[in-house]
Amino acid sequence: MNNPSQTNESAMTLEQAFEHGVSLYQHQKKREAREVFEHILSHAPDALPVLQVLAVMDSEEGAWQDALKKLDHALTVEPGNASILFDKATLLTENGMNKEALEIVDALLGVAPDHQELLAMRQQLTAAIGNLGESRRTAKQIHQASAQKNAAMDAEVQETLALADQMVASGNLDQAKQLYNAVISVAGDNPAALLGLAKLYMGEENFGLARQNLLRAFDIETSEKEVVVLLSHSAIKIEDFKAAREHARFGLKTWPAEPLFCRLIVLSYEKEENWLEAYRQAKTFIKPYPTDVDLLNRLATASFQLLRTRHNFTPAAILECQQHIQQAASVANEENKLRLSTYLAEVLWYKGEAKTSKALLEDYIAQYPDDVEAGFNISFVYRTLGEWENYYRANELGLTCHRRLQYSGNMPQWNLERPKDDVVLVMPEQGVGDEILYFHNLALVLENTQKVYVACDPRLESVLNRAYPEAIMVPIKRIEGESIHIPEEVMNDITSWVAGGSLAGICFEKHGRHVYQSGYVNLPEDTKTHWQSKLAEIRSVNADKKLIGICWRSGLAAATRNIHYLIAEEVAHLVKQFPDAVFINLQYGDCSKELNKIEKLSGVRIMQLEGLDLRDDFEGTAAVIKGLDAVITAGTAVHRLTTAVGTPCHVFFAGTEESDFNQPEPLYCDSEFGYFYPPMLENKYPLLESIVRHIQAN
Repeated sequence: MNNPSQTNESAMTLEQAFEHGVSLYQHQKKREAREVFEHILSHAPDALPVLQVLAVMDSEEGAWQDALKKLDHALTVEPGNASILFDKATLLTENGMNKEALEIVDALLGVAPDHQELLAMRQQLTAAIGNLGESRRTAKQIHQASAQKNAAMDAEVQETLALADQMVASGNLDQAKQLYNAVISVAGDNPAALLGLAKLYMGEENFGLARQNLLRAFDIETSEKEVVVLLSHSAIKIEDFKAAREHARFGLKTWPAEPLFCRLIVLSYEKEENWLEAYRQAKTFIKPYPTDVDLLNRLATASFQLLRTRHNFTPAAILECQQHIQQAASVANEENKLRLSTYLAEVLWYKGEAKTSKALLEDYIAQYPDDVEAGFNISFVYRTLGEWENYYRANELGLTCHRRLQYSGNMPQWNLERPKDDVVLVMPEQGVGDEILYFHNLALVLENTQKVYVACDPRLESVLNRAYPEAIMVPIKRIEGESIHIPEEVMNDITSWVAGGSLAGICFEKHGRHVYQSGYVNLPEDTKTHWQSKLAEIRSVNADKKLIGICWRSGLAAATRNIHYLIAEEVAHLVKQFPDAVFINLQYGDCSKELNKIEKLSGVRIMQLEGLDLRDDFEGTAAVIKGLDAVITAGTAVHRLTTAVGTPCHVFFAGTEESDFNQPEPLYCDSEFGYFYPPMLENKYPLLESIVRHIQAN
């Protein structure tokens, strides 16, 4: 076994035995390993690897002289074997035979003068025998050899890095990757090589692997700025937003004059869709960098999204958002300027500048006709301007971009051209108030199909069952942002589907009106009788007074001081103008503090009907509304339920700059009157007085 590669059968068997012995040794089965090695020696007494291994084992067991004999025997077989000589020098050193060991080391250094381990051993041995001068000279030689080796390696590393950079510049990315990996295999975690690799992985959108390399390249004391920037950026890409902010804040602390880290912090909140914090951070960072184009853009974006998602439609917030958008647009490139113009268009629509909003959006859509989001957004402007054909066309794009409905059916969408034997599923969308509006058109579907399933809010199931007993109700509890799940048995039965919000467009195209029928709610007699008796009791002690339902805002917490709603002071002014009325509360959600404030300001107590669940009991609420003389409301589910019941409804809406609230407009249904007012109207008292006058006059 002197030559383990020999191919005769006996040698191959011994080689396999040797590998088995090594495996046993590595698994700490040293007794069994020794038996294997000694067995090999009985067949091949000159097997050098076996002699070396057994020498190591003898030394470990304290039998260093036995070990020395085995090494000496090996040297008789191959006298100049450097590996065996080194093992012998090591064994002699460990056992205090320093002069003998030094002779071997010097002999070996004659062949390999820069061998680091041999030099280190020589320094140790010369010191041990008292030759301190020689020990110091050897130490110096070690240092010089190490420096030369490092310099040579550094030169080779730099040359390889330069070549890798050339490969990147010429587009040979795989070769560049191989070169960076070669540097790392030789020089360890070389920051430049790790950074180069990370940038390549970033380009491949393999952000997780890029991040691993960047973390290896990062050193809290010496890291380059680019490493920290890319660490934050890669964390954003893998949606580890907290880590992204930690990296960016470290960068900001280390390089306080670098606005890029400010941008990354804002971007992390932006990608997280935490618009409130994105807005706060952007507003903070813009102070030291008032002309930073990116920060101005992000402040405008955060301000706009915060306005939209929180429904924070106050005049002050709208004007501030407009200012941020216009400031960002003034320094933006053409692409961002166009995008910002869509934000501005929406904000101007909130303000009531619908014609300017329309012009901006149409200009944008002309340049980006495939932007479905923008195409849908303009539908709201068309609706405000009463451009109904444009509105219904643009409104359908809301299905394409999933803004109206988190559902994409793989069946045909129903219309009046479909076969009369269709089995149709009507899908819900938006809020429960919108559903109530859409179901004015349900009869249009029932009259033109074989069977109709109606997916609806569970709270509307009983109302709709009674209104349309021939339809099959499918109660669906929806979760915002999630797709609507329809039972499998329904999906297996239908041949087409239609979104509830599309029915008005079908009705308008066919009949020239928005709803197929006006009041459609059919209440159970016991519910109607119960609430009529409650209202009769109120009428009996308030002779000749009208009973008027009132709802002044949505259930959103952000509704306070919203341009679309009333605050307590305004409701107090309204009820004071109508001394010959008793007001019944239809405001859902907790409004006790507002009711107390209204009473304190006006001296009028808005009555709450005991036992009426305004949020979830739509039959009971509809029965109460049916017994009222009129309802005054914001554009909420109360408005839609009132029109479905058929009670006169006076609803106030933010319209356009030109809106005249003194002239109520007839809306979709009979006895439905809209009081449109300029959205930025600061004093709503004249609006409220107009509503009172028209109710009193009728």
